[in-house]
Amino acid sequence: MRKLIFTVIPFVSALIQVNGMTIHAGPGETLKTPEDVRLFIRAERNAGRIHEGEKVVVELQSGDYQLEGGFSLAAPDSGSTNAPVVWRARAGGRVRFVGGKRMPQKAFSHVTGNDSLNGMQEMVRDKVLVADVSSLLPGRVEELAPVWFGVHEAPLLFVGGKPMTLARWPNRGWTSFTNATDHGRKPQLHAGAFSYDNPRVTRWDFAMGVWFNGYWTHDWDNRSVRAASYDAATHEVRLAAAVPYGLANFPWGHKHRRFFAFNLLEELDDPGEWYLDRRRKRLYLYPPDTAEWKSGSVDVFLTPRNKPILKLDAGTRHVVFEGITFSHSYSTLVIAKGVDDVVFRDCTFTSGANGGLDIKGNNCEIRGCEFSFLGSFGAMLDGGDRRTLTHSNNEFVDNDIHDFAIMQRVYAPGVGVSGCGNNIRRNRIHDAPHCAVLYGGNNNLFEFNDVHHVLMETGDAGAFYTGRDWTTMGNVLRYNFVHELGAGQYGYKDDTMGFYFDDCDCGNEVYGNIFWRVSRGIMVGGGRENPIRNNVFAECNTGMSIDSRGMTWKQWNKDVGNWWLEGKAEALHYKEEPWRSRYPRLANIMNDSPREPLYNPVETNVFIDCRRQIVELDGMIYKKVLPKMVFAGNVCLRTKGGEGLAAPDGRIPGFTTLIGSPEKPIDLGFRDLAHGDFTLVSKESLLRAIPGFRPIPVFMSRTAK
Repeated sequence: MRKLIFTVIPFVSALIQVNGMTIHAGPGETLKTPEDVRLFIRAERNAGRIHEGEKVVVELQSGDYQLEGGFSLAAPDSGSTNAPVVWRARAGGRVRFVGGKRMPQKAFSHVTGNDSLNGMQEMVRDKVLVADVSSLLPGRVEELAPVWFGVHEAPLLFVGGKPMTLARWPNRGWTSFTNATDHGRKPQLHAGAFSYDNPRVTRWDFAMGVWFNGYWTHDWDNRSVRAASYDAATHEVRLAAAVPYGLANFPWGHKHRRFFAFNLLEELDDPGEWYLDRRRKRLYLYPPDTAEWKSGSVDVFLTPRNKPILKLDAGTRHVVFEGITFSHSYSTLVIAKGVDDVVFRDCTFTSGANGGLDIKGNNCEIRGCEFSFLGSFGAMLDGGDRRTLTHSNNEFVDNDIHDFAIMQRVYAPGVGVSGCGNNIRRNRIHDAPHCAVLYGGNNNLFEFNDVHHVLMETGDAGAFYTGRDWTTMGNVLRYNFVHELGAGQYGYKDDTMGFYFDDCDCGNEVYGNIFWRVSRGIMVGGGRENPIRNNVFAECNTGMSIDSRGMTWKQWNKDVGNWWLEGKAEALHYKEEPWRSRYPRLANIMNDSPREPLYNPVETNVFIDCRRQIVELDGMIYKKVLPKMVFAGNVCLRTKGGEGLAAPDGRIPGFTTLIGSPEKPIDLGFRDLAHGDFTLVSKESLLRAIPGFRPIPVFMSRTAK
């Protein structure tokens, strides 16, 4: 292999190796950007100087690469099976692909009489800074919409990698109302109104614009909406647009409906808050109280609408990214569709207004990456072929996903999974308002994941959530540690779940998981073929529930509200091969009491010091289905006695109760149950108490917060 050498120019961003040998650009050529490198490699290939099957490694010089227009790869930029194209940070370096626009701190100055100060509180005027951002936001800056789900209109402001908060009240948490004067539902959906008697409202300029973010009816639906007016005499607030489920319209949860007001210059009064005068392009910031800001060394980025930082087009294959940070973008940071054997290893996806990584393909791997401070989801993973039940063989392994769904507060998971045959292993997913894992599809594996402190502000929700589909068969959830979830503090005390198989969902095999300090460990919402075996439920309010909603809800098989369960199955030809052989009960479901929650065996599970119920069944199940159900070999332990703890319902067979005492508590051999360490120090005591139980491998333990 020959080595091309030339006199090095003052700035070369990349070192390019082919089969371990360094090659260089020619005289007069510079490689300052990833796009320059991409074009250079293509040219070398076209000229025959890089041959098919030769491994290409691009080592990027440490620093930030500003990619406001995005960077894309396509099929011609691919490698081969044994010789991928590798893009990586040079050893010891830090490489960032950045999509936003950097703002120097010196661009900010103290407000003066020339600034629009109407409404700004006198006590903060000497603390608030202002910057002219007209050069960063050319053209018209769109106003906030009347109503939206998810992330507000661009731009967003990031300081020190964290999104700043549009000036709001209250600064943290929520205020609430209980009296909807107009539910906004009949005779058709329209802008509703509610009574709100709080003098704070009189400070807000409704003509200039007041927006609310709230859980208007359900604790799983969050919307932002503009307020139209406030009547000081009647204390009625009327919205400017309709929200999908109306206002306080028979909520499944607490009657208090939560909201906060935001995008208000009048409420710019807390470190980390900001406000943008969209007409004059003046940005007001109450700077965060951090050492980095005070030292002048902090990153400040504004993120207007833009393309993804990295886009991999259909046909891109055999490409690896190592040790690269993708940050500061309004768009999803990285999008890859129709790809094969694409790898992200030890990368960081952070500081995005929307999602981190959206990838659809086969044989892809996301390993050892961090996803953080994202307005929406962490990662979306799709692949395989459900019709033929062909596995994608995608791997999502050893990643840390946290502080996501900051703006799209619901249905923006740490990882979303669809398709067939994806593997989600050994990830930590934590600190988010709603679900950790949102999934559908077939034959997906979720194992050894550590999930905690999610569902922190939502209800009727699951840390692992799937729903409303008979066909999502073959999914396996095993050896996951789910703990310290939101306690449903805004609704019923048991309305957050570890695993939630909602609305007749089928085909989830649950084995060897640990649920600790979870409001409700598992909820089977009327579905079938969800075997639950060899799990531990410790210090939960309710261990698990099975209900009969398919037997009582009229819409179970109608083409409304994304129901039509039979129609979804027919779309996948569920009575034909390979479905008929792989899922024989599904193929026969319409001849086998399709509305009943059958084939959900509950066997050899351990319930430790649960407080309200061990297993909850509804009245219809007791009346018509219980004789067809299997409960066997389960054990309920009250380690220090029975006071204040749940006992099995005597109508449910297959339970044994063991009761200790304060003087002689039952010890199952866990290292530190009180602090969530379920490592088995001794198997003998566990097997002596529960002979049929198989010890659960614990890949990670942690101390409770």
